[in-house]
Amino acid sequence: MRFDREKNFFLRSEQSVLCSRFGNAAAPCESTVRALKIIALCSYVLMLAMQIRNIVVFQGSPTSDAARYVGDAFSNLEAGTWYPTERDFVGGGVAGTGLVNYFIFLLRMVPETKILYVGNLLLVQLMLFSTVYIAKQITQSDTVGYITASFFCFTGTYWAEVCVARTEIFFTALAFFALALAVRGSTPCVILSGAVLAYAQWARPLAIAFIVSIVWLFIRRADKFTSYVKLFSGFFAVVIALTAFTYVNSGRAIYSPTIADGNFLMGAHEDADGSYENTVFNEGKAGYIPPEERAEMTVEEINAVYKKAATDWIKANPVKYLSLMPKKLFYFLATDTYSGDIYFDNKIQTAGRNYINSLMNIITGRGSRELEFGDIAIMYTQAFYMVILALFLAGVLHSMKNGYWRTMSFLYGIFLIGVASVLYTVGGGRYHFPYLPVMIITAAVFTDTVLVRKRKKFK
Repeated sequence: MRFDREKNFFLRSEQSVLCSRFGNAAAPCESTVRALKIIALCSYVLMLAMQIRNIVVFQGSPTSDAARYVGDAFSNLEAGTWYPTERDFVGGGVAGTGLVNYFIFLLRMVPETKILYVGNLLLVQLMLFSTVYIAKQITQSDTVGYITASFFCFTGTYWAEVCVARTEIFFTALAFFALALAVRGSTPCVILSGAVLAYAQWARPLAIAFIVSIVWLFIRRADKFTSYVKLFSGFFAVVIALTAFTYVNSGRAIYSPTIADGNFLMGAHEDADGSYENTVFNEGKAGYIPPEERAEMTVEEINAVYKKAATDWIKANPVKYLSLMPKKLFYFLATDTYSGDIYFDNKIQTAGRNYINSLMNIITGRGSRELEFGDIAIMYTQAFYMVILALFLAGVLHSMKNGYWRTMSFLYGIFLIGVASVLYTVGGGRYHFPYLPVMIITAAVFTDTVLVRKRKKFK
């Protein structure tokens, strides 16, 4: 199926000079373009300033998943090894392999936790420029690029997440860099795209969404069969190399081991409510494994326990499991406050209802403490996220009504696969982080089409 360039505005970069501008619309006036450019520049300066401010001011210790990744990195740094070694496969299992090795690399240069946050800052810049590149390439519009940059930089989550040593930034930056390379389409870029995705998968098992997206992109673009060969050659070459690396390092020929079934169990047990509910691992619950037993178990054995407990519960409660899916979707999309802990040096957990309730009490004068800078930053972050979410949903509907959804479909596919994974496992605000660039690009296209150009339909 070849592109009809009279009806679609997705263009291969090398053919863009032959095609009309975005949506066949007249370009905005110079003053509008200049204003958008200034706003984009100011938003970037603001984001960079907030990121640097947060890195300098933050004095907290990593918590939850971040504590594990940083702990594993320091443990292997002190032992003079890479991750994982044989000892890492016993007890707690292995997770975030690519991220932990990236941390070890940084710590070998500067053995201080702050260097990890500086690394995150650099990765956010990569994510930003990849997102803007994709937006400009699929629309051939500078104004969409400026709006995308502004929306991205005004998103408060990117200001705070730099001080959180989780897989979110690392995976998302690599995944969208890989997507940008695939959009560019040259032979070296497509091969590198597959290679980068393989490394991203080594950190977080979500690369399948981006692989499917790129394959669909190639189909829509009517690329030759060699494009698929290049993509998967790069991907599997790195998979083989990383598997060999793990074998040499630990004696196990495993590519990306993880205890992913823990999330599956959190969304499928008697007390599940659709949110990130980890009490299922407490004593007396379905996912509890006595510490002395867990210390002797392998990753595969721990996974098997969680998977069996979850599948047994689903078989006994299929209707309840299905009824949790709308709740999981709600928790997935409703809030964007999960990075706010860093404003309180990780002493206050800002994800979830407890913080929101306490914040309401503070605002109404019934709280146990005064309103702080972190509270204001979190309120701003949530408010701006709701704007992006609303524009994203409006943009999806607008694209379907006006026919350009086909052009955006390779991005929508990433989001839909992400939604499916949440419905299968468990909902949580931070799980939408890898899909924020999709939401931002869609919101920017809608804003440019409807508000900047003041057009209701594509011609």
